[in-house]
Amino acid sequence: MKKFISILTALAMTYTGMFFSNKTAVCEDKTGSEPIKIMAIGDSITDGYGVTGSYRKYFYNELTKKGYDIDMVGSKGNDMKIEFSDDETGESFTYDDDNTGYSGYTIKEYSGRNGILETLKSTNCLETCKPDIVILQIGTNNIIDNYDANKTHSDLEELIDYILGNISKNATLFVTTIPDVDPNRHEVYNWFSNYRHSADWQTNYSDEEAEEKIIKQLITYNSNLTALVQKKIAVKIANNWDITSERESPDIQDLDGPYLRSADVASVITDVKTQLMDGVHPNNKGYKLMGEYWAEQIDNYLKNKPTKKNSYKVADLVELQKYLLGIADIEATLEKYDMNKDNAVDIFDLVLLRKELIKNS
Repeated sequence: MKKFISILTALAMTYTGMFFSNKTAVCEDKTGSEPIKIMAIGDSITDGYGVTGSYRKYFYNELTKKGYDIDMVGSKGNDMKIEFSDDETGESFTYDDDNTGYSGYTIKEYSGRNGILETLKSTNCLETCKPDIVILQIGTNNIIDNYDANKTHSDLEELIDYILGNISKNATLFVTTIPDVDPNRHEVYNWFSNYRHSADWQTNYSDEEAEEKIIKQLITYNSNLTALVQKKIAVKIANNWDITSERESPDIQDLDGPYLRSADVASVITDVKTQLMDGVHPNNKGYKLMGEYWAEQIDNYLKNKPTKKNSYKVADLVELQKYLLGIADIEATLEKYDMNKDNAVDIFDLVLLRKELIKNS
């Protein structure tokens, strides 16, 4: 096999001095392509409590400015385009308002609260909308209620599993941390009443003690969330790794979808006094930071979108050498043969393809 591959390559290299080609690889043309469908799932911070459009308006605007064709989808919105004028910059733009954000909702329903999990099931929005990308930000109301941390963790895992089980194999779920809060502000002071006394109601805590407990609970939630996502990614990698093979452990491109990623939108809310409207919900300044964060995350993801690596055969080597000799037309699949990703298909790619075949033979 190796001798045969070497002969093919030698033949191609013999003739390519005369017929050398460095045509640019065919890349996907965004014009006329299907829009990228994105679903934002969450509670009031996603919904936009007190601030219409939440981070979603900035996110949509930033991505469209980057040239992406975006279709925000969800159980709410009716495909409406909303006009927005930014008082800070003077910029005006429209954004797609479709979303799956519900004020006051928790991860999973419990006494006094509706759950996002049950809402996804009842609306069937994942199966109906078929998003390419899902952004999940949920858990703030669980923290507000001082709900059992272990139950919150298991509910979150159940929610993640449900979403992954109801999106396409090529879709990606981003699960993000939740922003800090400012619990002693008068607008939200009573929301955190469960932290202001002991479980048996015999001890009252000061504002400082209550805030310390709340922040500790939030930090624990975010830490557990990140660990959960990373654990699930690690399990996925292990399940996709054939331990009988000699190859190294796979990277994310080797995995079967749908894909799962962690995100840290909490990292951009750095000043709860100036970036939060009421101590829980961001103002437009905070939402803009969140929108810009998500635009950067999704832009980076789309530029490096995980795909199954090409599986090459000797027939591919033959086809490529014929193309370089000028006796075959493979314009539609040029990107497949751009082995070194330099937007050109030439003799160097032939050599790399040969190496790939020998390695896997």
